[in-house]
Amino acid sequence: MSKKNVADALHIFYELNASFSDAYWETNDISQKDRLFAMKSTLQDELDELHKLSLQDHVYPYEPMNPNLLQLSKKLRSLSPELDKYIYRQQTANKLAELIPSACELFES
Repeated sequence: MSKKNVADALHIFYELNASFSDAYWETNDISQKDRLFAMKSTLQDELDELHKLSLQDHVYPYEPMNPNLLQLSKKLRSLSPELDKYIYRQQTANKLAELIPSACELFES
């Protein structure tokens, strides 16, 4: 796999952030709402840092800025097999299933 750049990371993170929002509103389980909100907050912190970069920097290889992303990666990996259990809308579950591996690759690169 080729190294993803900042623009690739931003695209994945925007999609993942939107999917977290959808999943948050679609689940009925308060523990899952807390879990999704915590993951969304960690991701938002990384997005906030990436927004500080200039457009010219978007071609550089992506490197995680937030040390909490490794924990987010672990949480995403544990959420992945449980998607159908807590995410009732199939479109959201499919989107998360597609995005989680891409995001984890970015976090751990």
